Order: sequence, then structure tokens, then C-alpha cells
Amino acid sequence: MKRLRFRLAISRPELLQYYQGRVASLSVMTEQGLRLQVPLHHFRPFVGHDGLNGRFEIELSSGNQFHRLLRL
Repeated sequence: MKRLRFRLAISRPELLQYYQGRVASLSVMTEQGLRLQVPLHHFRPFVGHDGLNGRFEIELSSGNQFHRLLRL
């Protein structure tokens, strides 16, 4: 498994635009310097009243397929 970490700070109004169908995935820059496209639905469990904030770790399989997303 490959583990990559990144931070997000998306306000509630910004996030609502994503959920209105304008965007299907988020582009994130990892701490390792890689840019990833992560489907928005993976972040739903982490959305709060203030939006989507925090440090996250994504686990990818050996074929670079999504395995899981954790908030650290």
C-alpha cells in the first residue's frame, strides 16, 4: 500500500458549489509533491458545518487504485 498525505481547507460555500454538480473530484497536492484527483464522494464522511478541513491520508493499492481515506 502506498500512503500519501495532504491538507484541505474548503469553506462550506465553496463545498456547496462542488456538490451542485460543477465538480466531480478534488485535485489535491500531497506532501510528497504529487497531484491527485480524488472523487468527491470519498470526502462525504468528513464534511462538517464549516466545510471540509483537516489533514488526510489516502491509501492506494499497488496498482494506484483507491483503497481508503482517513482524516489524521
